[in-house]
Amino acid sequence: MSKVGQISIDKMLSTIELTLEDYANGVDECLKTASDEAGKSAESELHQTSPSRTGQYRKSWTYDEKEIRKGRNYRTSMVVYNKDRYRLTHLLEKSHRIANQYGTYGKSEPQPHISIAQKNAEDKFVKVFESELGRIR
Repeated sequence: MSKVGQISIDKMLSTIELTLEDYANGVDECLKTASDEAGKSAESELHQTSPSRTGQYRKSWTYDEKEIRKGRNYRTSMVVYNKDRYRLTHLLEKSHRIANQYGTYGKSEPQPHISIAQKNAEDKFVKVFESELGRIR
């Protein structure tokens, strides 16, 4: 039996280990790229579609990456939030009672803008992640 083309088990294990580690790093990069793109698009969409009476609410949308670690595992999430007018987000999205000095006199109309941006960002994330994942070798 010839020894041409034979490889030791230790060498094979280390090669498989390195290959899997490279793939895992590539997937991590794909996730970061996709979440960053989704966060940017959600922020941009909220800048355009948010209700604007004075413009302050519309201007203060931003996004940030949060990393949560549990032991050796971690997960990354992209959070899009309104940094200055965060108290208004639920009121505008879901509606609220309108009150004056004599009591309440009705409800405001809901102005859904966050849920629409969230759905679009989720779709963008999946699309970008799949395209980036196809580039991993």
